[in-house]
Amino acid sequence: MSIAALKSAKQKAFAVPTLAEASPKYAEIIERRQNLLTELSSTDAEAARVEVQVRSGPRELRRAKVAELVGDQVSAVAVPTPERLMELRQHVRALKDAVSVLDQRIGEERTRASIIICDQIRPEHHRRAREMCLRLLKLHEAMLSYAELTEALNAEDVSWSHMGPAQLLALGGPRDSQSRMAIWLREMVQAGHLDATEIPQALR
Repeated sequence: MSIAALKSAKQKAFAVPTLAEASPKYAEIIERRQNLLTELSSTDAEAARVEVQVRSGPRELRRAKVAELVGDQVSAVAVPTPERLMELRQHVRALKDAVSVLDQRIGEERTRASIIICDQIRPEHHRRAREMCLRLLKLHEAMLSYAELTEALNAEDVSWSHMGPAQLLALGGPRDSQSRMAIWLREMVQAGHLDATEIPQALR
């Protein structure tokens, strides 16, 4: 296996811990919230059914009374009470309030768990960020070398555009201290991924 393939395999093997793995409390809150949402859904549906039954209750009772008076066989009619509907609605409101409280706690615990995860993966984050910096510095060397060639061609008034100019204009000039490349490299110094002395003088 090539060195590049080995590096790729190593990076793929690295896994960022989940919030639940970093914080059992976070996992517990998430599970509790899901249980409440399930209960809320079923209670809300039951309240809707009971509301329909409560509204149609008097009509059903009247039909049953008429059937009884004319001598028809009547089965017992069970009509939910308005009190039962009120009880279900109160429970729905309580469940929604509980979910809202858990949402806030999830946000707080997510912050704590994120800190734990960041502390664990900090070395790997630094390694990969620094690798980008070093590769960009290598690219800068190639860009500078290319710029020297094009400048020599221009100095000799050579018509060379048919060769396909290859300047990386998106990154700015290799001697421009305000180019995107230069600004990004200085940001990486501030973040601690690169030493200022590693940046070419022209880009500092």
